[in-house]
Amino acid sequence: MNLGQWSVRNKVLLPVWIMAAFVVLVVTINLVILRGELERGHVEKVRALVESARSITEESYRLAQDGTLSEDAAKDKARDAIRAMIFNGGARVFVFDETGNRVVSNTVAEEGTSAWGSRHTQDMIRNGLNGGGVTYYKGARTLDGVTTRGRPKAAWSEHFAPWGWVISSAVYLDDVNTSFWNHLLRFALIFGAVGVLLLLWVNAIVGSITGPVLRLTANMKQLADGDTHVTVEDTGRADEIGQMAAAMRTFVSYEQERHALHGKLQELAFSDSLTGLANRASFQDRLQCELDRAAADGTHCALIVVDLDRFKTINDTMGHAAGDAVLIQTARRIESAVCARAFIGRLAGDEFFVVLPDLPDVDEAMAQAHRLVEAMRQPMMVEDAVLQVSVSTGVAAGPGDSASAPALFRFADLALYDAKQAGGNCARAYRTQMGETIEKRFKLETMMNGALKRGEFKAAFQLKMDLATGYPAGAEALCRWVHPCFGNINPAEFIPVAEETGQIIAIGNMMLREACKFAVQVNHASARATVIAVNVSPRQLMNGDFLIRLRDCLAGTGCQPEWLELEITESLLLGEGGGVHETLEQIAAMGIGIAIDDFGTGYSALSYLHRFPITALKIDRSFMNGICGDPQQEILVRTILAMAHGLGLETTAEGIETEDVARKLASMNCRFGQGYLWHRPAAAEETSGIMCGLAVA
Repeated sequence: MNLGQWSVRNKVLLPVWIMAAFVVLVVTINLVILRGELERGHVEKVRALVESARSITEESYRLAQDGTLSEDAAKDKARDAIRAMIFNGGARVFVFDETGNRVVSNTVAEEGTSAWGSRHTQDMIRNGLNGGGVTYYKGARTLDGVTTRGRPKAAWSEHFAPWGWVISSAVYLDDVNTSFWNHLLRFALIFGAVGVLLLLWVNAIVGSITGPVLRLTANMKQLADGDTHVTVEDTGRADEIGQMAAAMRTFVSYEQERHALHGKLQELAFSDSLTGLANRASFQDRLQCELDRAAADGTHCALIVVDLDRFKTINDTMGHAAGDAVLIQTARRIESAVCARAFIGRLAGDEFFVVLPDLPDVDEAMAQAHRLVEAMRQPMMVEDAVLQVSVSTGVAAGPGDSASAPALFRFADLALYDAKQAGGNCARAYRTQMGETIEKRFKLETMMNGALKRGEFKAAFQLKMDLATGYPAGAEALCRWVHPCFGNINPAEFIPVAEETGQIIAIGNMMLREACKFAVQVNHASARATVIAVNVSPRQLMNGDFLIRLRDCLAGTGCQPEWLELEITESLLLGEGGGVHETLEQIAAMGIGIAIDDFGTGYSALSYLHRFPITALKIDRSFMNGICGDPQQEILVRTILAMAHGLGLETTAEGIETEDVARKLASMNCRFGQGYLWHRPAAAEETSGIMCGLAVA
């Protein structure tokens, strides 16, 4: 418990509440003890009555023993005496034998009948036989002719062994409750009256201390918020609080003077001399302030970054004076387009910012951004020339996108970049993917620069199995990037970046050489030809020296063309001109196989399969999961296989992970399979060892 976080009032009241809790605890314990004593008193009364009845029974038994009375007469005498015993409130003594038969009862007619069916009778007899004890139970009570059931009772039982009697008497505990509640009511009245008076007294004392402290605290918070219109009270007190208040008044006076000077300096330091708007110096602080306020209030704060389209052209063709005129008019149009509470400024050059505080939702920010873009589309008169000026805007909203001003500015800038990429003259809102994609892409691009030199890209090989025989029929070379710090990097992440930056050419050439080397290794160890496949990217294939490098790889490694298969995508065949067809024809003329990778996910048209020298299709893994349970998936796969067979193409199913899928594909006459069912991609040495082992087996 950190008392330093407590208010002064709570700290002063804490001992009072602890003492009050202690008093309540002590009183509660005493009330519990009192109730127990009242209950024990009632039980002792019936115990005394039972013991009296037992003494009477013992006396009658003694008379029977010395022959003064017969045993029956003695028992009658004892019963008569016990019947006559009445406790205050009407309680009587009753007697049972050890089997539960009534010996003495409140009603003579009941004597001789069994009461064993009653649970509390059994308990009273059991307690009596065990040396005496109390039985608690509930019974009916009649007062003033009104019978109430379920009233709490307590009975004391004792055993008179010579005659086998269990003597008992019961008392109602209602009187205990009544007495207890009377005590409790008296206590509550006394304690309540004293407590109210004490509370009023303590509250008055605490208020005289904490009230002025809270007012001084509020004054300081008001000053901290920049409001110098502070009224300081309690300066007339003669105690320490009065001294604090006087000092506070002096401080407020100094602060008012400082604030006035600061305002003048800020006006000079934080405004743009050309447009009269706020400048970049005031931007970050104001944006962070509004973001903090939005987070506290549960509202939104949006940032719109505005950039003029083709402003450099205006500056270059019409001069800087015209450019300044455009900037000034742009500032005025932004002011008229957005809401009155917006904070508008110029960042630098032709870039402006708009901070929109207290937004109910982020859609309002996009609406204002669109209005701004629309306002700028209107013709602008500059030096007797009519200019068509447009702007691009990027919008980011906090605290949803970020609660940090620098981060929000970066996100708005990313959205602005997206707007520029879309052709300008539009507004774009920040999406998480923008930042993630650009950051990840930049990071991967930076890391890739030295990855090839350091040998971080490795070739792994995955077996291709003959579905009919279950033996390996070949393998596919797959690129793996093992970074020294980040470990294995997913090919789905770095391959697209490598494609965009052109580094895929170097990576692809490395993979081509590794595939050729592995093909030589496994074919020298095998009696039959084994084909190794390797992916070739469109950019690599269409690079001017690809065929030269391909021939160099074959010659340099000793790889035979028929040992190699190049995997290409459908998009390559559809997206390039005649150069693709010519290159593929030359590859096929060498005797190298050409396979369409991930077949079925793209255009999958018969025309290009017929026009290009394709030798194999690799059916995409997305068809494998549902082939055993989805009739439509099965029909699609059968159609692909029928088309391939009709064109004389070999078929390989990718992504096989279960025996059921493998058997299903084999029954559909799919020639080869590839997937984790048999083998995960591994290094060349491990894969060749597995291939040799399976081939021998």
